[in-house]
Amino acid sequence: MGVEAGKDCVLKLDDSGDTQRTLTTYVTKVSMDLKGHGLVDVTAMSASGHTWASDELEDCTFSVDFLYDDGSNTVWDVLTGIRGYATARDWEIGPKGSTGGYPKLSGTCFLEGLPMEVSIGDVIRLPGVPFRVNGAVTIGTW
Repeated sequence: MGVEAGKDCVLKLDDSGDTQRTLTTYVTKVSMDLKGHGLVDVTAMSASGHTWASDELEDCTFSVDFLYDDGSNTVWDVLTGIRGYATARDWEIGPKGSTGGYPKLSGTCFLEGLPMEVSIGDVIRLPGVPFRVNGAVTIGTW
């Protein structure tokens, strides 16, 4: 197994109507922090150093850089539709693509914000769109 280009990454996200949308054609970057379990300080007063215990609660976030498109069922339509939504949305990310046997990360998430960047001489971008994972991330294959 060698180093691989990220050009085939796949991102799927449920819209407000629970229809899974493939947003890959608008994605320029995906960043994920699989933090694992949080740590709780359980140090006693007489200790000479900190002692930690797992809180057994997974904490994960991811962000996506999108190119803006406001057509029907495109990235803008999907993201504005779930902005402020009270129910977590299903998501799937395939770092290498969605071919059978390739790695897949999935779960449910909430959209935490919707940044937009507009510059003269450049396309409209939605940089670092933040998502908070609800529950645990499932790591498997397509």
